[in-house]
Amino acid sequence: MKKIYAFALSALLLMPSGGTAFADDDVDKKVQKKKGNAKWSLTWSDEFDKPKIDPKKWTYDIGNWIKDEDGNLITPGWGNNEKQYYTNSDENSFIKDGKLIIRAKKESITDDSGTYDYSSAKLKTKGLFSQTYGRYEVRAKSPTGKGLWPAVWMLPEKDRYGGWAASGEIDIMEAWGSKPNKVAGTLHYGETWPNNRYTGKEFEFPFNEGINTWHTYAIEWEPGEIRWYVDGKLYQTQNEWYAKGPNNPIKYSYPAPFDQNFYLIMNLAVGGWFDGDPDETTTFPQQMEIDYVRVYELKNRDYRDPVEPTPKPVELPEDAKQPLEDGNLIYDGNFERPFTRIDQNETPFDPSYWNLVTLPEFSGKASVENEMIDNKNFAVITPHVPGSFSHSVQAIQLLSLGKNGRYKVSFDAKAASDRQMTVKVGGGADRGWGKYSNEENIKLGTALSSYSFTFDMLADTDLAARLEFNLGNNGSVPVWIGNVRVEEVTNEPIDESASKPPLRYGNHIYNGTFDQGAMNRLTYWNFVSKHKKDRAVVNEKTREFHADLKGHSSKKTDRYLVQKGIQLIKGNEYLLTFKGKADRARSIEIGVLDESGKQFYVTPAKVTLNKKSGTHEVRFTYEGETSDYNSQLIFNLGGNPADVYLDDIFLKKLTNIPDYNDVELNPLKNGDFLSGLSFWNPYIHYDATAVIIGEEGKAKINIDSEGNEPWSVLLEQGDLKLVEGLNYELRFSVSSQLVRNIEVTLENAQYKRYFAERIEIGTEETTYTYKITPTETDTLSLKFLLGKSLGSPLGKHEIYLDDVQLSVLE
Repeated sequence: MKKIYAFALSALLLMPSGGTAFADDDVDKKVQKKKGNAKWSLTWSDEFDKPKIDPKKWTYDIGNWIKDEDGNLITPGWGNNEKQYYTNSDENSFIKDGKLIIRAKKESITDDSGTYDYSSAKLKTKGLFSQTYGRYEVRAKSPTGKGLWPAVWMLPEKDRYGGWAASGEIDIMEAWGSKPNKVAGTLHYGETWPNNRYTGKEFEFPFNEGINTWHTYAIEWEPGEIRWYVDGKLYQTQNEWYAKGPNNPIKYSYPAPFDQNFYLIMNLAVGGWFDGDPDETTTFPQQMEIDYVRVYELKNRDYRDPVEPTPKPVELPEDAKQPLEDGNLIYDGNFERPFTRIDQNETPFDPSYWNLVTLPEFSGKASVENEMIDNKNFAVITPHVPGSFSHSVQAIQLLSLGKNGRYKVSFDAKAASDRQMTVKVGGGADRGWGKYSNEENIKLGTALSSYSFTFDMLADTDLAARLEFNLGNNGSVPVWIGNVRVEEVTNEPIDESASKPPLRYGNHIYNGTFDQGAMNRLTYWNFVSKHKKDRAVVNEKTREFHADLKGHSSKKTDRYLVQKGIQLIKGNEYLLTFKGKADRARSIEIGVLDESGKQFYVTPAKVTLNKKSGTHEVRFTYEGETSDYNSQLIFNLGGNPADVYLDDIFLKKLTNIPDYNDVELNPLKNGDFLSGLSFWNPYIHYDATAVIIGEEGKAKINIDSEGNEPWSVLLEQGDLKLVEGLNYELRFSVSSQLVRNIEVTLENAQYKRYFAERIEIGTEETTYTYKITPTETDTLSLKFLLGKSLGSPLGKHEIYLDDVQLSVLE
């Protein structure tokens, strides 16, 4: 069951079922089952043997909308286009004959947010019970019929690693009402949507069995491994996943995100992306029955030790498209051959070389020419009709990728004027359009620049993967692309000493929270001691650096923690903050050295630590003869035998705006639309008919049908970094051929809204101005929701948007 933003159409990538079977012992309330030498001891259960649902075990989601932490409406349909209204009524969930019944009914329900055609229930244990690791087992019977979506799944009690799906989701069982002979088990992880990932498999029932008969669904979750079972049959094991935050240089340490408490959810949805909407064959009421829910922990042995997944050298099958002699998986990376034009769905792709894709349903048209730059050939792609989607105009080459490989994509590019394009590697229709890499938003300028990104291939080997340069919906600005490479870099280690550009929000320290990189959580740090028994450890629970010191040392420099590659600019003032404590009162010294480690740029600062953790600050001005992009930050820990603990290390350059670093005074780009829709992302939902283009220095929104939701027609710009406590001014001008209302929001990837305003617009162009003071430093999207208006449906009309500005007030 996916919690995604409503207009992120989610296609679940499901692989053929498989696995080995083993005998399933009878259920016992004290000791569940044995697999080898494993015994499971009951920790929590509900047998539904009471007359009413136990409020100490279950609570409810109510309504149809995702809301932020302040209760503001974010998006309807629970982010999945679901049609039901969830209630806590005993008409929709109740106990009968020792079983929990979740009943979906066809009935009209109206609240302050809308009217809904169905009711159902969604029960969860959030705030009442959650657990890390164990066996989770549910015996259930599910309904059949188009548009029914029963599910048993899990979400994290706290979003420790970021919003969905960076903190993970475990789907124990999801079923399609229209395909009652199979169920799915899936993991969701990676980064916050839209850069999330999912991997899973289907289980197909034996002949004459299906979801409408009783089955036992279970997972066994250990550190670094999750196993899925149906009626005791193992059909899937997953060991590879990851979590990464937007402000982190690398992934969180494995086995994140599946190393934290998750709570249980059971629901019966109606409609949604998973199985579509009900049709005339679907009857109501329908119900999902649950006999019991049981959770166990291992009784007679420790949980397995997680084994960090590592990229492996890829051996492609003989029939695969093989890399060239120089290792490049891309053929004709300098575009010396003509493109194959794909302007009809029936036209086959060139399996080896470049394809220019402008399919009619996405309304894009483009041409391609060649041009020499510095004796290298470049493709010049001009989107004459950019369409409404980034994929309206695409340059695509198919390539073969092997499971568990790590790959690097690199290319040179520029544009006739500032604009964006998106680049990704993913699967085709037979892979559910799954993403193998992130969708990289590349900001192009008029100067030729080099770009690169890496990704791990966690999906199964794909001999027809797609490298996509998506050039649609950003105006008709030509783009030059050349020197394209995709190469396997499985064995290339991270250069931890390399020069490190400041991270988002200006932190010059990488992994200052000691929860990223290798499983020891010390990536980018080096602990040095002349005493062989000293150790540097990071506790799995506290995630703080611990210098475990075994003996006395006379010199403070005998032991130290250092990070190299710090970029310091001549004449700038810096502030270092960190949390620190010691087993008993003692001092440490903090300094900044040159690349050789022999010269101190800053006289070491003495800091006193106590048994109670406290936040410490060190200010300094870098006064080297020149800027140094490879300096070292060092914590000298010698001279005292007391253990030292450090955490949350943050080094930032101070600006003329107190306590803020690297503030973008005008974070929004192309607000005058002189570069078409560059930096803007339009979205047209399937229930709306509209086209959004940049024309004559304005955004022009042609609407034939505005759809059923405010976000059915939407124009947004993301990656806007706003700083807590600063005052911003949002200004824009807008008009419409028909009097109507629109919504304007500023919200983050977790749908938290920092600004939301509904305004009525008409035929006269009007300028609106708002003052916004963010309560947190965050990365936001400015969204114009141009779909459904209050009142009766509108006819055909046009909206014009211009002069959008977002700037820091003096």
